[in-house]
Amino acid sequence: MEANTFRSMMLIGGVMVLAVVTACFFTVPIVEVDNQSKYHYEAVMNDDLGDADHLTGYQAIVFSVQGKIRGTVEHY
Repeated sequence: MEANTFRSMMLIGGVMVLAVVTACFFTVPIVEVDNQSKYHYEAVMNDDLGDADHLTGYQAIVFSVQGKIRGTVEHY
């Protein structure tokens, strides 16, 4: 009985830690943005950062994927 209780508590604790890490990935500003990068972000993403000086982890990954895809397009 005690082993099952310990396993259940470890499972609950693991789920809570995963939830906190996931929430922080989408909400906590991580990557610092200078003015040139802010202009490039707004041009690529068609989104206004406003007065924000940092990007969240999610925004940084989406920006890098979108920037690479659009950066390889050659205009004729």
